[in-house]
Amino acid sequence: MITIPKSPDGPLRCLLIQPRFESTNYWNFVESARAIGAKATAPPLGLLTVAALLPQQWQFEVVDLNVGPMREESWQSADVICTGGMLPQQPGILELIARARRDGKYIAVGGPDPTSQPDIYVHADVVVVGEGESTIPLWIESWRNGQPKGRFEDDVKPDVTKTPIPRFDLISFDDYLHVGVQSSRGCPYNCEFCDIIELFGRRPRVKSPEQFVAELQRLYDLGYRGWVDFTDDNFIGNRKLIKPLLVALCEWNRQHKYPFVFSTEASINLADDDELLELMREAQFRYVFLGIESPDEETLIHTQKRINTVQPIIDRVRKIYDNGISIAAGLIIGFDSDKPRTDGPMIRFIQESGIALSMVGLLSALPNTQLTRRLARERRLIDSNHQWLSDGNPHYELRSNESRDQTIGGLNFVTMRDRVEIYTDLRTIIKEVYSPRAFMDRVIDTTRRIKIRNKHIPNGWEFRRMLRGFLTVFRRMVMDPRTRWLYLRNFLQAAILGPTRFEYAHNIMGSFLHFDAQTEKMLKALDESIEFAERHATYPRSVAQMPEIVMKSTPLPIAMPGAQECESI
Repeated sequence: MITIPKSPDGPLRCLLIQPRFESTNYWNFVESARAIGAKATAPPLGLLTVAALLPQQWQFEVVDLNVGPMREESWQSADVICTGGMLPQQPGILELIARARRDGKYIAVGGPDPTSQPDIYVHADVVVVGEGESTIPLWIESWRNGQPKGRFEDDVKPDVTKTPIPRFDLISFDDYLHVGVQSSRGCPYNCEFCDIIELFGRRPRVKSPEQFVAELQRLYDLGYRGWVDFTDDNFIGNRKLIKPLLVALCEWNRQHKYPFVFSTEASINLADDDELLELMREAQFRYVFLGIESPDEETLIHTQKRINTVQPIIDRVRKIYDNGISIAAGLIIGFDSDKPRTDGPMIRFIQESGIALSMVGLLSALPNTQLTRRLARERRLIDSNHQWLSDGNPHYELRSNESRDQTIGGLNFVTMRDRVEIYTDLRTIIKEVYSPRAFMDRVIDTTRRIKIRNKHIPNGWEFRRMLRGFLTVFRRMVMDPRTRWLYLRNFLQAAILGPTRFEYAHNIMGSFLHFDAQTEKMLKALDESIEFAERHATYPRSVAQMPEIVMKSTPLPIAMPGAQECESI
């Protein structure tokens, strides 16, 4: 029997739980966090925002299972449990739902994966589908009217200028490598494989400068200093509105003696806007993640990422370096238009660009994307049980397997090339670009190029974390015979370039501890994928092996869609 309070208007105890992320993941910098004494990469910004949207007479507690285990007392005393998250957190969310049902606890779920695949979460008491600003009030009002359970859904894209300040007071900053904020939602482009535009739309909505500065002020007043990550889907998606926000940010940072440095995600046309680059440089942006996807122009056009083809990618990368901003990049293999031996061009691009943090993964058909809808029509989807959905109109769900790295959890479809060739290409790329020499060569190459204008002076709390990280990296690098001389080479060459570039080089070299551990696990997983594809898979290894009746009933777009005019990140 589930116990549900009669009304949401009392001082209820609300437990907000961040499910565990899979730790063996290129995107999860746990080793970097541990090096400075932190426990996880970033706090659960979504749940902190949910806490701000719920009735403020409630008593809130946030438990991040990536930081540590939950106290039994917290679970038992909660009147309401809220959880949710992304696809890699799906197993953890389902585990919490199952426990809540066993213990008679009232549980609500939301976030990107429950919004994309609400039927997977049918056993939760409440499923909030969409953005919380519009859907949480529907749930609360229904509860007041005697209907506290069900699915609450709203297609409206809410006005983010009315979003309250996240409840940063509910976390301990000591637990995290950095803190996240959000200035906008949505992206104007049209990448075939991307679910951001399906979740948040193609008209980026931006917070007001005054509103966003108030969020930074709250962090400042709570005593936080250091790295702040803008979690935007595409920070420059609406340049007309983001530039005034940057102007206000620059002024606030100057008045407060530059307490923060920033990172974000953006489209590569950032390099084409000198004013925007200068504002970001002045505001102390240090890192930007770019969805480069592929160095092959034909592939970029095929996947509707034409914006990446306007100017040479290497030139744009170096333009961003010239403005003191380091780059992390996402690259993908497995597109229909990939050419044989994709590994060679990908490795050459990564080394020439000097992008040390290059995350290369397999293409995945995410729920409710253009790619997935096309592959369904072409009868090419493969479900999470390795069954080929050849009926042409499947009810498709993407189930997350927490034992597999999300980077190699893709190719959930019949590929154009032999999938064993794709696995082998990725294996070669990862083994090469994350070898100690290749990685360290990229670090020192970019250290020489980058022109950082440092105005941030660490306070005592930051300095202690930095010192601990420095000593951890120094000890582990020197003790490892594979990295010892390469590390010392970079150490001395970067030191000659001055303290700012030395700090940059050492921070990036420290991330090798993370990538090295993940690479070993990924190589093993890829070997398992190759063995499975060769010996056990019941689905075709490529489109060429699909039965003739399917090929005839569903023509496949082997030719490039040259007439298709579309843009994307």
